[in-house]
Amino acid sequence: MKQLLNMSIIFFGLAWFWLIADDPEWYWLFVILLAGVIIPGLIFPPKKKSTPKKSTKRNRINSNKQSVTTKRNRTNGNKQSATTKRKLSDGELLTANLEDLNGYEFERLVAMYYKDKGYNPQLVGGSGDHEVDIILTDPKEKYKIAVQCKHWKTRNVGNNVILRLSAGKRVHKCLDAWCITTSNYTKSAKEAAEGLNIRLLNGLHVQDQIGSWRKKKMKS
Repeated sequence: MKQLLNMSIIFFGLAWFWLIADDPEWYWLFVILLAGVIIPGLIFPPKKKSTPKKSTKRNRINSNKQSVTTKRNRTNGNKQSATTKRKLSDGELLTANLEDLNGYEFERLVAMYYKDKGYNPQLVGGSGDHEVDIILTDPKEKYKIAVQCKHWKTRNVGNNVILRLSAGKRVHKCLDAWCITTSNYTKSAKEAAEGLNIRLLNGLHVQDQIGSWRKKKMKS
């Protein structure tokens, strides 16, 4: 409809120009130029550029990936929250599978064991623990012992842990230092502990001493 209106205006304009034109040759030249430049644009208007379908598909794929990533992050966040909120009672620590405990629960179990042996345990933990998880006070001599707990299944404790425990012992003003792990120690860790006079207790000790104590407590 718009094209028809434009062509009608051009037709009447040409008719009016013919009536007033003094030189017909210039008139026809004008008509030829008008036909070659203006009229094709009216008959064949430029097409609108459309958005490539590939880009739309890519945007949809990226959007779906972002949705999946967001869902995964929410799931991981919920799992971490559940782990953080979980807190076993002392009775549950005695009956739980040792391998299923997390690091903090293992520290609590060790503290319970030594408390039953007459020591006065103090859980330290946190960012400023200086590689000391528990401070035990000897029931007789009243001196303090710095204890580091490592609830590791396969990885052995290295000498870096022993060196930091030695420094933590001095920071917490303890006379002695022990390292207790559910795994074992590297050769360099044993050498460092011997030179620094730090007692090492491995997984066999945990299973023998603490494991036997747990069985007795569950029976009583």
